[in-house]
Amino acid sequence: MTERAALRAVAIRILDSLPGSITLPAGTGKTELVAAVVAEVAADGGNVLVLTHTHAGVEALRRRMDKFSVPKKHVSVRTIDAWCFDLIQHFPLLAGHIVSAAPDWSHSQAYHVAATRAVDSEPVRRMLTVSYDLIVVDEYQDCLIDQHRLIVGFSAMMPTLVLGDPLQGLFNFGKQQPVNWRGDVLNHFPEVAVDVYPWRWHSHNQALGSWLLSIRAPLSRGNSIDLTRSPVQWKKMPNDQRFKVKEQVGTCFQSPQEGSTVALGHFRHDILSPAQYLNGSYSVMEALDSNVTEDFCQLVDTGTAPEIAAGAVQFAVNCATGIAAHLDSTKRRRLASGKPIATRTQDRQSAYAAINRTLSGPTPGFVHAAMEAIVGLPNVKIYCREAWTEVLQALQFAALDDGLSVTRALTQVRNAARARGRRPARRVLSRPLLVKGLEYDHAILLDADQYNAQELYVALSRGSKSVTVVSRSPVLSPSLPG
Repeated sequence: MTERAALRAVAIRILDSLPGSITLPAGTGKTELVAAVVAEVAADGGNVLVLTHTHAGVEALRRRMDKFSVPKKHVSVRTIDAWCFDLIQHFPLLAGHIVSAAPDWSHSQAYHVAATRAVDSEPVRRMLTVSYDLIVVDEYQDCLIDQHRLIVGFSAMMPTLVLGDPLQGLFNFGKQQPVNWRGDVLNHFPEVAVDVYPWRWHSHNQALGSWLLSIRAPLSRGNSIDLTRSPVQWKKMPNDQRFKVKEQVGTCFQSPQEGSTVALGHFRHDILSPAQYLNGSYSVMEALDSNVTEDFCQLVDTGTAPEIAAGAVQFAVNCATGIAAHLDSTKRRRLASGKPIATRTQDRQSAYAAINRTLSGPTPGFVHAAMEAIVGLPNVKIYCREAWTEVLQALQFAALDDGLSVTRALTQVRNAARARGRRPARRVLSRPLLVKGLEYDHAILLDADQYNAQELYVALSRGSKSVTVVSRSPVLSPSLPG
């Protein structure tokens, strides 16, 4: 039996077992299995709604559907939040919730509750049963309780399959209440057993794939793991902060040139210091709801001219290397006091003129022009490309529409990015939460001592060819989330 035929047989067995849940570790073919199940339904003319949590996950699923030649008319792949918002827009009375034209994701929990209310209504139930033959929810370990209630509502009207891995649950911070796999998930979606094989590493590094499966049990129990005899390359983290960053940067530069590389830090500030020294060779992957860009857009909307002028330069300094040499702290303080800046250096004069224009006219158009001029200065290289592009697009949209605030334009830019997906970069600096579900050739953990068990497992399982860990000791003792 061929590999594709065997996968089809598993998909048929799963479809005969619904409602159900499947637990599969990272890199063991979960996305492939989802595509096989969808392809089986589509081959019979059925329609499938596939839901997940992140826009990266949507992209990965869509690419796999293309690989399996699933006709787009037979499958819809969405994030749960986006699907909820659209449902409320179409059925506001049944949802008991009125939303604006564009989503405000700070209200996502209210969207979940309202969408569940709508799904419980007879008209929406009829619409869903006519529209879809199967519901599939990926990365189910990241479902919050309100999202879980929505999916349980789906399962009462049509076949529903949920897939996930409790060891990759990263949405357990703040006041969020994720599902308990044993207590919440298995009670509604009995487990469907499937074989586990580390396919991600099959052609690249079989020893790494086998080792990653072997550490799942100790990590789940909160035990330590020893990298000494593992297929992972370990580098000692210096205690001195200056040498710590130097070691991280050196490790990033030493990553193989062929293929893709992701370097991972725990928090945003953990990746910004290495990014500055890497001089633009790595691109920082931001959260799509980052407060950094939103704060700057609000400043352009509400700040004074001096605040906006100085803020534009500071935002540029925070996104790129080489700017501080052209616009030092003295000049930034002068702008903040409302005074224009001057230079005798020929290649800086056009940028200075553009910045000075914002002091008398801090419009989105002038701010956009100033920032474009700043990044055009000699030896300037952007490393926070996503944040930079997001802001410039928002400024451009607001400049073209007098009634559109920059903050509102930012929301439009972000929603468009969620819909179309991210453009993959060859070398990326990010965090485990933002790259979960993505695959790279090489992964570097910049300060592995900071991770809890789930973060560590997600980080270690990103690289298909090699994994390098920078930590204080080769024995890692990650905690279990509280």
